Amino acid sequence: MTEEAPGATEAPGATPAPVSPEPSAAETGAVPIEPLDAAVQESDPPGTRDIELAVEIAAPIDAVWRAITEGELVANWFAPVASAQPGEGGHLTVSWGAGAEWTSWITKWDPGRHLRLVDQLPEKAGETAAVMALDYRLTDPGGATRLDLVNSGLSSAPDWDDTFHMMQNGWRFFLWNLKHFLERHPGATRTMISERPWVAGSREEVWDRVFGANGLVDTIADGAYPATGDRFRCVLDGLEPLEGTAVLCDRPWAFAGVMSSLNDGVLHVEMEGTGERWKLGVWLSAYGVGEEHCAEIGAALARTVSRVFPEDG
Repeated sequence: MTEEAPGATEAPGATPAPVSPEPSAAETGAVPIEPLDAAVQESDPPGTRDIELAVEIAAPIDAVWRAITEGELVANWFAPVASAQPGEGGHLTVSWGAGAEWTSWITKWDPGRHLRLVDQLPEKAGETAAVMALDYRLTDPGGATRLDLVNSGLSSAPDWDDTFHMMQNGWRFFLWNLKHFLERHPGATRTMISERPWVAGSREEVWDRVFGANGLVDTIADGAYPATGDRFRCVLDGLEPLEGTAVLCDRPWAFAGVMSSLNDGVLHVEMEGTGERWKLGVWLSAYGVGEEHCAEIGAALARTVSRVFPEDG
C-alpha cells in the first residue's frame, strides 16, 4: 500500500470519504466562544457619566505618585486603611470600616504619568449596578504637579443621581485632602478619629441636627451654618471646642474644614444612604497629635454623637 504524500488530493471521480461531524462543546468540555460583539464591551459604554476634577499640588510628581499608589500613604489622605500590590495586574484595597471596603484592580501603570483602577461597585437596593474606572494623570506644568482625575462609568440612570452627587463631593474633598496632606503634613502619619452611626430622618433633618443648636459644628461668629472660608468650631462634650476654617460646604451633603487648633487636622462630615436612614460619617484626621490626646478626642466625639442622636446607633 502506497502512502500518500503530504498535501495529496483525491483522484478525480473518487467518492468523497464521509466527514464526521465536529464534536459539540458539551462533548469536549470546551468553553463556547462568544461572538466578538457580545464578548467585548465598549470602553465608554452609553448611559454613563463621568466625574472630572483637577488639582495642583506643590510637591514633586514622584511624591504625588507614591501617595496614590502606596497603601501606607493612601491611608494618610483617603481611606484610613489601605494596602496595595503595585504594577499592572495589581490592586489597591481600601476600607473605611466593616461593610465599607473594596478592591480596585490596576489596569494601567505608567509611573509618574498614569494610573488606572477598575472596580465594580456593589449593587444597592433599587440602584443600577456599574463597573467604573478611575484614571489619575500626572503632569508638571512647572513648579507643581497637576493631577487630573476622571471617574468614569457611573450610571446616568436617575436612581444614581444621589450617588453621583455624593461621589462628586467625595472626590472634591479627597483631592483637596491629598493636596493638604502633601503640602502641610508631608511624611506624617494620620490618626483617624471617627464615628459612623446609623441615623434616621430626612437628609435635611439629620444635617440640621449636626450643625444646629447643641450639635457638633457651628460658626464662631453667629452660630449659623458655616460657609466656605468661615471660622467654625467643632463642639465635643467635655473638651474645649476645636476651631478651624471651612473649606467645603454643600448643605446637606458634605462639609470639611481645617482644624487650626488640632495642628491643621481635618474635619469631614458626610452622609451615605437614601430615604430616611443614613450612615453619618464624622471624620477627624489628626497629624502630629499625641496618642493620648487623640484618644480623648475620640471618646468625646463618641459621647457627643450619642447625645445628638440618642435614639440611633
